[in-house]
Amino acid sequence: MDMRISLHLVRHGRTLWNEERRYLGHEDQGILAEGREQLLPLREELRCRHFVRFYCSDLLRCRQTLNVILSDSKRGAVPDDGILGQFMTGVRYDPRLRELDFGDWEGKTYEELKTDSLYRRWIDNPAEVTPPSGESWEAFGSRVQAFLSGLHLDVKELLHMEEAPDPLSQAEAEAEARRGDDGRGTLAEGVDVLVVTHGGVIREMAAATVPDTEFWATSVMPGEVLKLQLTWDGARWRGVRLSE
Repeated sequence: MDMRISLHLVRHGRTLWNEERRYLGHEDQGILAEGREQLLPLREELRCRHFVRFYCSDLLRCRQTLNVILSDSKRGAVPDDGILGQFMTGVRYDPRLRELDFGDWEGKTYEELKTDSLYRRWIDNPAEVTPPSGESWEAFGSRVQAFLSGLHLDVKELLHMEEAPDPLSQAEAEAEARRGDDGRGTLAEGVDVLVVTHGGVIREMAAATVPDTEFWATSVMPGEVLKLQLTWDGARWRGVRLSE
């Protein structure tokens, strides 16, 4: 059968530097209190899904976001500070899901950098210019692609085990129940996978998997989700957007 997944790409909740429009890459900053509250509708939206895999950037703002999403919605409120950011069993925390490392430009705004000639060249052609002490565009794209290739191997192992693990069996049963009379439903979309990551990574994944999609064509605000339906074509993931 075709290897197909519904990939839910969640951008972390809002941080102070997001509010101040500062470059935020590998700086390990947490989300604001209001950013936690803003995640509650997303928690409600996703709680009916049975995700067979959870992946998360290892940075604090993504770990906190995932903690909120997976918290008990019956209690309504967000987890307290003692819980937020904790590593959770069953989640794969992956540094390849980090944002681009902006190096010396971390924490700076456009207004602070606009007279820097190297910065202006980077804005015009990021593939050819690397932020001082930062990460090249090629290195960033390569690690995101490495994650996508690893995701294929992970899902392949999941779908081809001799005895399907309980989460997958449950997901298939729930999907079957939701199909409806026309025979279409979430099985046609594939098993659900959740990834909590950063805006640049989401853009790069969309550009790498959805045909004719430029990097800057995708915009996901903090605390929002982009859903892609991906099918493995034998060499790479090919997909379509299921949400904006």
